[in-house]
Amino acid sequence: MDAMRQILIASLIMVLPGTVWARAEIDFFDPNFRPYPLAITDFKDMSSGAKDLVETGSEVLRSDLGIAGVFKLIDPRSFIADPKQEGLSGASINFADWINVGAEGLIKVGVHKTGTDVTLDCHLFDVPSGKELLHKKYNGKAKTIRIMVHKFADVVVRHFTGNPSIFFTKIVFAKRVNRTTKEVCIMDFDGRNERCLVKNGSINLLPAWGAGGRTVYYSTYIKGGPHLYKYDLRTKKNKCISKASGLNIGASASPNGKSVALTLSKDENSEVYVLKANGTHPKRLTRDWAIDSSPSWSPDSKKIAFVSERSGNPQVYQMNVDGSGAKRLTFKGNYNQTPDWSPRGDWILFNARDERLVYDIFKINPETGVIKRLTQDQGNNEHPTFSPDGSLVVFSSTRTGESKLYIMNADGTNQRLISRKKGEYTTPEWGPWVGGK
Repeated sequence: MDAMRQILIASLIMVLPGTVWARAEIDFFDPNFRPYPLAITDFKDMSSGAKDLVETGSEVLRSDLGIAGVFKLIDPRSFIADPKQEGLSGASINFADWINVGAEGLIKVGVHKTGTDVTLDCHLFDVPSGKELLHKKYNGKAKTIRIMVHKFADVVVRHFTGNPSIFFTKIVFAKRVNRTTKEVCIMDFDGRNERCLVKNGSINLLPAWGAGGRTVYYSTYIKGGPHLYKYDLRTKKNKCISKASGLNIGASASPNGKSVALTLSKDENSEVYVLKANGTHPKRLTRDWAIDSSPSWSPDSKKIAFVSERSGNPQVYQMNVDGSGAKRLTFKGNYNQTPDWSPRGDWILFNARDERLVYDIFKINPETGVIKRLTQDQGNNEHPTFSPDGSLVVFSSTRTGESKLYIMNADGTNQRLISRKKGEYTTPEWGPWVGGK
């Protein structure tokens, strides 16, 4: 039995109401990380009339846990167990069949439908031991099937990693709907439930989440500008935050919720400023002849990464929150931009233009200077930002022609398209856990 198997089966027993589960944690960021082999059977119709829910639920659960990045989903085409013979209980399962296809975990879900009411009966088993690790039931209306599945998927992720999932997070982005109009839009982490927040017939750019995920900053030309506005997701109201002469762009809210950094050009040069969250008390941080832009906060709100041309071309720098201690981070390439600091503080994403004038995504360790490439030979890949746990990245790519949104693991693997509608999708930013973890 290898070390990872021992970790996964090691028991730290937790007793919850109606559930006994052996807590085993997988660290996605461990250098020896190995995805956990997991089999998910098609949902089982327990009431003979829930075919549509069976199909939807199965697709959502496989999508969720596939995106999570910590699991290796076993291809259903390789299953040798007979789903008609097996039920939801451990006594009905031939675990040898699941060992033979390489599964270490097995999920089975039953769907009970009565009118418009639905119950999901969810089970997670440890295959080598044949023991049930999780048993959860969720009740709701048929139209909430996706939410119920997300809830179970979140419990599975928490069980194996000890951390919350990203299944209830959202992504904000700008979307070009015609030659003269860009709207600020929002979608679920997997691209579902897309809707536009700011539709004013103007050009709206560079949306960014406010701390806590209740507001969205964006720049707009609706009254000249571009000026910086803030959209409140609860009241659906817009408020102008900064309308200094020149540029008011590239907002980045501090994780502690106290400030917002942005680029202003009111001094006849683009410089990085910090404002209070309500737009008052502007403070200039950079002072040199070059263009300084694209601020991004460190997770402790004590430093800011930014882009500067003070070396002759755009490079990524970092500085203290008061503007002191500016330090150049990138020395390779001659066009590096759009930094985004990991919530874990260990990496800064950025995109760079190579000698072929193609943009790709990289990340740099701000302490060691180590750089890793995440995309290559698939169109232009730009504006990457981390998920709130630092395990995933959302970015735009032209690999299919028109700019669309993709997500990938933080190491560049498991890249997948999430935008599904017509239009040009750009400058995405992954939102925080709403209401905390």
